Amino acid sequence: MSNLNERKKHILRAVTDDYIDTAEPVGSRTIARRYKLGISSATIRNEMADLEESGYLYQPHTSAGRIPSDKGYRYYVDVLVDPGIPTQDETKKINQLFSHQKEAMEKLVRRSTKLLAELTDYISVAVIPEHQNSTFRHLQLVSLDPYNVLAILVVDPGIVENKIFVTEKPFLPGELERISAHLNKKLRGLKVEDLSRTILAEIRDSSPMTRDLLEALLELIDESLADTDDEMLICDGVIHILDQPEFQDIDKTKLVLSMIENRQSLANILLDFSSSSGVQVSIGEENLRPELKEMSLVTATYYRGGHSVGTIGVLGPTRMSYGRVIRLVEEISFVLSEVLESF
Repeated sequence: MSNLNERKKHILRAVTDDYIDTAEPVGSRTIARRYKLGISSATIRNEMADLEESGYLYQPHTSAGRIPSDKGYRYYVDVLVDPGIPTQDETKKINQLFSHQKEAMEKLVRRSTKLLAELTDYISVAVIPEHQNSTFRHLQLVSLDPYNVLAILVVDPGIVENKIFVTEKPFLPGELERISAHLNKKLRGLKVEDLSRTILAEIRDSSPMTRDLLEALLELIDESLADTDDEMLICDGVIHILDQPEFQDIDKTKLVLSMIENRQSLANILLDFSSSSGVQVSIGEENLRPELKEMSLVTATYYRGGHSVGTIGVLGPTRMSYGRVIRLVEEISFVLSEVLESF
């Protein structure tokens, strides 16, 4: 990272802040008038020319002002921007989101993603674990009445499936408790994808589990495995892309939307960040996918038990409000990790 003197830092920050706010190229007179840097417009113009020569700014049109390059945004993110702490309103909404700690992890991540889109006005994305990689944690069979049973399947990390089914014979609550305890003892720690019909049939032979109960549990397990890889990706706020001036060009919009539609491709991009700690920011040309060359992606990993569970983040134009997005992605991923510890 090249060192810039304090004057150039102030000017680069001012140009970047102004362009993020207005989406219009920034001239030296604008900087002199709005930002009160204590130097003349001519001096600012010379400094901006130096920043352009160094690759931090560029001029999109001959007669226009200047805007940040990807290099300029990178310096802004790494050196100049101060994400600060969440505002009172942001904190209130985040606390409301996580007040329902016992809901299924998938629902919690979906609601987190929705809130990120609402608070940032950009596209929010998240990746949740594949069910096939999950392990059996707990099964609870609850008698609703003698013939109706609620089955609740919990698999690490915090994925919950439930189903109500009708049995051929009546079950007393005590019987279901004994069956649940027997199954938990036999199955805890096994991968969900390994819970085959054969394994459950062997367990059925050594427990009071009836055939219809076995079939219901197999159906529940099948449902927990039914999500395809595409469903790993959660996406919200796609409509926000239409609000960005950069994407008034329908061809650009189609390019981004096609990538989002190819959900596994975007999920793979997010998974690449899952081993990284802290907030990660990928800007413009730093992104390998051509569809993201004019986009920035801000992500953070969320954890359970010290292990990476998934990735959550925000996708928007390179002209992104980085400070706000970084603090919100960081805060939501942090609180999400705390909540998952209670699962």
